[in-house]
Amino acid sequence: MMAVRELMERIDALPVSEDTKLLVKEIVDRKQKVVHIRRMNRILAIVNLGIAGVIMYWMYKISLISSRDIFNSFQYLGKSNASILFIVVAVSVFIYSGMLTKEYKKQKDKYDDLRKETIDKLRAKWDITEESKLRDEISRLLDKRDINIRHVS
Repeated sequence: MMAVRELMERIDALPVSEDTKLLVKEIVDRKQKVVHIRRMNRILAIVNLGIAGVIMYWMYKISLISSRDIFNSFQYLGKSNASILFIVVAVSVFIYSGMLTKEYKKQKDKYDDLRKETIDKLRAKWDITEESKLRDEISRLLDKRDINIRHVS
C-alpha cells in the first residue's frame, strides 16, 4: 500500500483545481480516521474479551469459596482494593468501547458521504479525453489506499 505522504504528494502533482485536490485529500484523511478507529475497536474487543475472561474466572473461584449466598461473593469482591480497581477499569473500558463504536459509525458515514460526493464531482464522459485520463489517474491513486471512487455502491 502506498504511504499517505507519497499519495498526498502525487495528488498535489495532478493538474486539477485546488478544490478537487482538497476534496481528494479530505477523502484520504477521512479514510485514515475510519481505519484508525476500526483498529482501536478491534484492540478494545480483545481487551474486553480478556476482562470478561478474568471476571468469569473470579466468579468461578468465588463460587467455590462461597456457594451459599451470591451476595457474600460480591462482598468478597468489595474487600480488595485490587478487585475494585479492576472492576472500575473493566467498566471504563466497556464504556470507552461503546463510545468508540459510535464514533466509528459517525466517521464511516462521513467518509461514505464524501466518497459519494467525490464520485459525483469526478464524473467523466465515456470517451477518452484528458478529463477521463485524469479521473482514471485519481482513481488509481486512491485505489492504492483502498478508497473506491469508481462507483457509488
